[in-house]
Parts: sequence; C-alpha cells; structure tokens
Amino acid sequence: MIKVILVPLDGTDHSAEVLQTALVIARRFQAHIKVVHIRGHASEPFMFSGVAETFRAEFARVNNAAIDSVVDQVRAHFKQFCQQGKVKVTRKVNSSGISASLHILEGDPQSVLGRESRLVDVIALSRPVKHRVGGLGVGDMHELLMLNSGRPVLIVPPDWQVRRADHAAIGWNDSVEVSRAICMTLPWLTQMKKVSLLVSKKRESEVAEVLAYLRRHGCKADHQVLSGGGTSVGKKMLSTCDDIGAEFLVVGGFSHTRTRQRLFGGVTSYLLSNTNIITVMAH
Repeated sequence: MIKVILVPLDGTDHSAEVLQTALVIARRFQAHIKVVHIRGHASEPFMFSGVAETFRAEFARVNNAAIDSVVDQVRAHFKQFCQQGKVKVTRKVNSSGISASLHILEGDPQSVLGRESRLVDVIALSRPVKHRVGGLGVGDMHELLMLNSGRPVLIVPPDWQVRRADHAAIGWNDSVEVSRAICMTLPWLTQMKKVSLLVSKKRESEVAEVLAYLRRHGCKADHQVLSGGGTSVGKKMLSTCDDIGAEFLVVGGFSHTRTRQRLFGGVTSYLLSNTNIITVMAH
C-alpha cells in the first residue's frame, strides 16, 4: 500500500500541482504527505576573493534574503494547501487518515533527499526544471532519486489538470526495471478501471504471461501494440496513451545506462522531458 508520499519542493510555480497530485494519492490510500524543502546555501563566487568586504557583505545579504524568500514561499504553499484541502498537519505518520508535514532542512541536497527517501512509498516530483537561484531545482534530482532511493518516482507534468486516474498504461520491455515498476505500482493498478500493456510488435508474444500476472492481482488488463514507424519509443508511448485515454503511465527507468541515454537518447530521457501525463518510473 501507499502510506507515505515524499514531496520535495523548491518553491517554483509547479509546487501547487505536485501537492494537489499528492493529495489525490493520499485520499486514495489514506496516506501521509511528507513535504521536504532543502534551504539553499549562499555561496560566494570564486572571483569575489579580491572584492571589497562591503560589497561581499551586501552580496551575501541579498543572496540570503532570496533564499529566505523561497523558504517563505514553500511555507505559504504548504499552509494554503493544508487549509484548502483540509489536511491535518502532523509529523506523526498514523496508520489511517490523511495528514501532512513540512520539513525545512539544510545540507547537501543529494545526501539529504537520499536519506529522506529511505522510508517512503513513492516520491512525487514536478517534471524536471532548470536549476534556479535560491533553492534546489528538484528536476535535477530525478535521476539520483530514481537510481538510489529504491522507490518509484512519480512525475507531475506542468499544467496538469489534477484528477484521479482510472486508466493506466504500462510500457513493457521485459526489463528488471519495468518488472519492479509494476510491483511497486500494484496498489494503483488494482484500483484502475482499466490497465493497458503497451508493447512493441516483437514483444507481443510475451503479452499473455504479463496479462495473466496482472489479472491474477485483480487488474482489468489488456494490451496495445505500439505503432509509429521510426518514431522514438517514448513518443510512441505518449501518443498511444493519448489515443486510448490513459492518464497514468508506468515504466522502468534507465533500463540502459545513463551514458547511453545521454549520448543516444532513450525512453527515460524522453519521458522526463516530455511526458504530459502522470508517469511513474522505477529503476
């Protein structure tokens, strides 16, 4: 079951969409939403070593003010979210009921988020955005969390019209990663009105066994063969999801090495940049 949802926030405009999506999940599973913000660190540029002390002090003051402003935005977003959603604020993760907590932390973002992700069931993030001054751009952390947390990463696209999804699609490529992704998302898949397995023509022979597994768990599953000629697999998946009305996509993340993904492209890289529906990835 999904009982603890980790939501790293960086104070961007997409915070509201991620929080609202987390609330949909929390309502589905009576879960706790753990919101984490890592306070930015005001570092002085190397070239300032020969600059006058008064100028350096003013730079530090302005930089710290910008960082504090981001923290204030995160606190305001969280407060508004809890008030509007009537979400109980508590740091105690109870076995039942919807609740949320806010944690303003300091330290190295990779280490802190890596630690905070150990005892959660899913990590909800906005689709990757560029790093911003005054706070961690959580988009920079997708790969780290996917590869090192051992937890599924749920990606919320920009301008997502938050709603409960009832039709899920699974991108099947017979990898360990997608096998893990399916197991981790079974709590969702079993509640969907429909689950569609997306496969290439060459893997259609594997469909029966996968569908039997899903149906054994109570999923209402069928399959869909991807088409589109030379189009990238990621693009084919999103296009097929649009055609069949799927609003929730499950895939394995980084079935190939990150180096190969970056040199030649890949499904994970494409979806991280382009997905327009809720997408769950697991490595």
